[in-house]
Amino acid sequence: MGSEALTDLQLAVMKALWRIGAGGVSEVLAALAEDGKELAPTTVATLLQRLAKQGWVKHKKNGRQFTYQAKIEREEAAKGVLDRVLNAFFGGNVSALAAQLLESEQLTADDLKELRQLLKSKA
Repeated sequence: MGSEALTDLQLAVMKALWRIGAGGVSEVLAALAEDGKELAPTTVATLLQRLAKQGWVKHKKNGRQFTYQAKIEREEAAKGVLDRVLNAFFGGNVSALAAQLLESEQLTADDLKELRQLLKSKA
């Protein structure tokens, strides 16, 4: 995984890259705009460069521009974040984390049904 935790803006850029696969600053800007985030091109370029230094993205030179691609898959990044939360807040106790999620979220009947199916498939 990348060497540092992601800021909110870095996460937004990573989500854009996960969605588009690969692209330059202009493609990432367009994807961010679809999510309602209007950033300056220089800001996105700086974020992409920092993400590359941290190991989250890879890049290659394409003429005078760089093309960026996520180096870390979304699922791997999510697992890393969940592992940190699990250990930092719940001492590694998965059932305590699950209980917190169940208590703090407004779960629909469909959500509960899906959770039951997931639990059955893991048993």
